[in-house]
Amino acid sequence: MTPEEKAAKDMLFIAPYDYEGLAGWLVRISWYPDANYENRKWHSKLFAFRDFASNDDALAAARNYRDKWIEENKGKRYLRSIGARFSPTLPRNNTSGIVGVNRSEKRKKSGPLWQTTYPAPGGGVENKKFPISIYGEVGALRLAIQARRAGLLAALGVRNIATDEAAYSAIKFYDDLLANLQDYRDQSSDPSVIEIVRNPDVPATTKLEQLQVRIGQQRFRREVLEFFDNKCAITGSSLLIRASHIKPWRVATNEERLNPANGLALSPVYDAAFDLGLISIRPDGQIMLSPRIESDSAALGITGAEKIDSLTDEHFAILDWHRKNIFGASMANTTLQGTLRDKAAQRP
Repeated sequence: MTPEEKAAKDMLFIAPYDYEGLAGWLVRISWYPDANYENRKWHSKLFAFRDFASNDDALAAARNYRDKWIEENKGKRYLRSIGARFSPTLPRNNTSGIVGVNRSEKRKKSGPLWQTTYPAPGGGVENKKFPISIYGEVGALRLAIQARRAGLLAALGVRNIATDEAAYSAIKFYDDLLANLQDYRDQSSDPSVIEIVRNPDVPATTKLEQLQVRIGQQRFRREVLEFFDNKCAITGSSLLIRASHIKPWRVATNEERLNPANGLALSPVYDAAFDLGLISIRPDGQIMLSPRIESDSAALGITGAEKIDSLTDEHFAILDWHRKNIFGASMANTTLQGTLRDKAAQRP
């Protein structure tokens, strides 16, 4: 068991509590007598700091109580942690790929709508509907996601979201979806969030995978552009900017693909030249030119005197790979072409 897994197990069903001056550790366990979610029951007990010699003693007592309760109630079905409801696992009736959010066509009066369900703080389930005829397709979906997000946060109560990885991941997922909907008219050629969730030919599990990829790509783009103040790192122009991978997607690891340090904000000409290995960046941030572009560099507006001053050590580490593998391959190709030309000229 890893230290992270051990820490998560130690805090299972236990959350910090602080309300109107009363602080402590709250043991709160949800369980189900049957398969009906609405029949969920809660068992809770507060271990207030004021009742113990130290906060650590209160936590130890909470853990002992939790362990004893679980041991005595092994027969109860569907025992779940507080954060289990935030699992990305989709229910069978989900069609959108977004947990807790669905599009309904079966509305005679209001027409199609986006709706959401989420656990109510006092138990049970709450539901909200947003007609497309009133809010539009994107607007209704955005409102449904916002309502789901707000409902989950309310259901957390006094729990600190930063201590619950499952809850944090779920809220972050909704935040990223909302950011993607905000950037609905971006220049990416990939399917948008709305196109993914509305595709009737794709199962929900595949939609979830596509959404996660889309979210990662859009987050990468957003973070790269933000790092360079939404301007080309070379020209300073804020028009037609692209977030370009330093180490291409096809050869990057999953972590590198979404790491904003593996990206540069570039104008189209510099972006294309960088991708083709016609230019690269020296360890001091200055542009370097391949012989393949030298004859056309002036026409393209590339001088070789340009320099990027805002790069980090992490940028430079990945740029070293680009110089050796992309720019280096371009240089090798130039050398090979020159050798072939020389040999051809020497033929009788």
